[in-house]
Amino acid sequence: MLFTAATLLIGAALPAQTAPQRQVFAATSSPSDSVAVIRANALLEEFVRADELALRSAQPDRSLPGRVHEYFAQVHRGVPVRGAGLARQSADGVPVSVFGTTFADIDIDTVPSFDAEAGLARMEALTGAARATAEPAELVIVPTMLGELVLAWSAPLKDYRTWFVDAHDGELVHRIDHFFTEAALGSGMGITGALQKVSTWSTEGGRYEARDHLRPAEIVTMDAGGDRGKFSEVVEANPAWPSFVASDADNEWTSPGVVDGHANLGFTYDYLFKNQNWRGMDGQDGTIYSLVNLDFFNAFFLSAPYGPEGGGFLGFGTTSDDVSFVPLDFVGHELMHGVTFSALKERTGTDDGLVGVHTRILGPSRIRVGNEVIRCGDSLFFGPHAGDVVGPYLCFDEDGHRTTSPDGRFGLYLAHGGAINEAYSDIIGTAVEFSTHPPGEGALRADYLMGEDAEVTLRRMDMPGAQLINGAPLPYPDAMGKEFRFVVVLIGGGRSILYTRFGMKGNQAFSLRDDGYQGVHWNSTILSHAYYLAIEGGRHSSGRTVEGVGVANRGQIEQAFFRALVDLAPVRVTFPIMGRMIRQAAMDLHGDGSAAFTAIDQALTAVGL
Repeated sequence: MLFTAATLLIGAALPAQTAPQRQVFAATSSPSDSVAVIRANALLEEFVRADELALRSAQPDRSLPGRVHEYFAQVHRGVPVRGAGLARQSADGVPVSVFGTTFADIDIDTVPSFDAEAGLARMEALTGAARATAEPAELVIVPTMLGELVLAWSAPLKDYRTWFVDAHDGELVHRIDHFFTEAALGSGMGITGALQKVSTWSTEGGRYEARDHLRPAEIVTMDAGGDRGKFSEVVEANPAWPSFVASDADNEWTSPGVVDGHANLGFTYDYLFKNQNWRGMDGQDGTIYSLVNLDFFNAFFLSAPYGPEGGGFLGFGTTSDDVSFVPLDFVGHELMHGVTFSALKERTGTDDGLVGVHTRILGPSRIRVGNEVIRCGDSLFFGPHAGDVVGPYLCFDEDGHRTTSPDGRFGLYLAHGGAINEAYSDIIGTAVEFSTHPPGEGALRADYLMGEDAEVTLRRMDMPGAQLINGAPLPYPDAMGKEFRFVVVLIGGGRSILYTRFGMKGNQAFSLRDDGYQGVHWNSTILSHAYYLAIEGGRHSSGRTVEGVGVANRGQIEQAFFRALVDLAPVRVTFPIMGRMIRQAAMDLHGDGSAAFTAIDQALTAVGL
């Protein structure tokens, strides 16, 4: 049963899979959805009575008195179904909206064939990585990338992934990555050459450490100094990590990475607190840890259970020109990854962040990029662990059945959750920039370009298509229908999939240098462009005109986007469902006849959501 405009049944047509029907709920307070909300709530209550849904959290609304947000996680015979559940919003006890995904008629054996310790040992043997914590493996029912439900043991390992092995045959079936990439006052020069205030703490030895005690959440900045070994020690919560905290003898700081990294985390905290009523990274003023001056060109958030206290941390490298990669928008970007992870964990009880729902369309039977040609029926050779592995490209016949025939058609896959996650980090990074700097061009000016203060521009929200993607080279998409989709290959005996380097953007084929990327940064501009349009307005490339709310009212748009993710979102999301949640958030805060709702509705419609 479905309460949204489009059915999303991933892999349901595959005869080799035993997945039950996936039920996608997106019932909003829109008048046209009033019956859907009643029916969705009735089904939710029915699941609860049957012990198939369990209440995981009930939180009062951060902005609207009388509103409550509940999350019900799906369980089957006492075993949690990873990422499945329903988020219900109520006003004075009356259901307002229901979002989420459940599985009907689950019928799998929930008694494992071996115990948790054997499951962990099996993961270690297959991946070559050691266990990351002393906690035992967890027994779960996991939806794989192809939609199959599998009873599995799961645990985080020291390769910064949570792995899942079939609890009956011991095969790897799934994985989740934990990497999300990209009191005294001192002073110092930042990466733009501008003087920044550095909130520090005076130690008993007379030195100053980059520990911000002026805000309710302590902010601790560590300095890798180009030493990659410090990264490993911080990740594994080595007791020596306090010795890595950046320090200075006279409080006149000389490392631009430390200066801007530390100061910009403070600016991001201020924005979240003042503009979104959100306290720090975890919403509860927990300590925020970062490690700057790493010897690679990237920035990242690494989620729990890794980091100094097991709660995750932020990392920032340097560009090829040795510029520290800590511009304000990217510091805000990475901290927002932490907010996304923490908010969803607090409400849903899982530490997956936004789960990557993978949808497919059928592509051609062969793809040519330059002199390279792949065909249905071909296999890809790669080595994700030890030795070479042969995997067939995943193709389908016209009825949607898997086939190895050369007459089949490639399945072209889109990873929704990761792209939405990246879009939100870009949106909040940009919002922090506009709350801190005056608008304009150049250093320390607010704009819709990502990373420009570090002398690079990775993405732009105002005109996504004006920026070409390195390695493709094709323009960033500004709407659904222009997204990057990838050919995938079956691995592990056909139990899971790997994104290959081949894919299509519309009718254009591309080939990357490496396998494994899901295009999440590239496809993020679909949603972030809608954010831009809702504020600034304008004519979309589709020909649709959007009446933005104007820069003076940008906070209305930012609050609606933030609310949709932090308060309403379930773990499993797609672009279309995210669009409905953002509209719901705008109705909650501003009303369905408001200028803010109209701007958001027009902007989302323009980008195909």
